[in-house]
Amino acid sequence: MADTMKLVVLLAVVIVCCGSTVSAGELFMVGGSEGWAVPSEADFYRRWASDKIFQVGDILRFRYKHDSVLMVSREDYEKCYTADPILVYRGRNTHYRLNRSGYYYFISGELEHCEQGQKLAIQVTSSDMNASPPPPPDPPLKPVFHCADSEDPLICYSEFRASKYDEY
Repeated sequence: MADTMKLVVLLAVVIVCCGSTVSAGELFMVGGSEGWAVPSEADFYRRWASDKIFQVGDILRFRYKHDSVLMVSREDYEKCYTADPILVYRGRNTHYRLNRSGYYYFISGELEHCEQGQKLAIQVTSSDMNASPPPPPDPPLKPVFHCADSEDPLICYSEFRASKYDEY
């Protein structure tokens, strides 16, 4: 019993320590309530993705029956070419974690389905790309010469001012 308690405490410590450093990302249900199926309109998946921001660490969930999901190149995506996929998924519930920034292309493993619009292209950004941009740099300093305060016209001093509206 004591060993079991130690194991539970150790597991809790690991979850607390390590769990806080792992970003879960957002879960996207591909196609929403329609899931991964032959769409009623050819541009359905393009429209579905158009208002979403995908970031590294997010997860795509494909729900489907009697189908598959292929990750393919852009060229294979455009041609609905199913013979040379990068990855193949044949479950009814596929989860794919977006692990890099860039473009991802998914098509149905059924050629006819892809040709009818069952394909998805998304752009993934790294999470730091949505951070606020850095402030603009300070304007360059310009010298300002003061000679009027001296009785000797050859004795002048200078200072630097940052404002671009200061006059010489």
